[in-house]
Amino acid sequence: MAGLPDFNSSEEKRARFGKVFAPRVEKLIEDLQAVAKTANLEIYEFDDALVKKLFVELARRFRATAHRFGIEFEITVEGEAVE
Repeated sequence: MAGLPDFNSSEEKRARFGKVFAPRVEKLIEDLQAVAKTANLEIYEFDDALVKKLFVELARRFRATAHRFGIEFEITVEGEAVE
């Protein structure tokens, strides 16, 4: 059909990526800032082991997501590599 964009063209794919990638990263940053606020010991008390476990899981997921974009990095926690 004439006049319809080719949704599979490189240009359309880049445009879709441009619309969604930055806003999703910005939301992730905002969410991390909200998580950081829970480190305030005047308001919260947290379990160190649970916090460590959850941050390791976040790092693994971050690494896996970065891998999909061709970015590789290592994760270490307290000097030990995390698989």
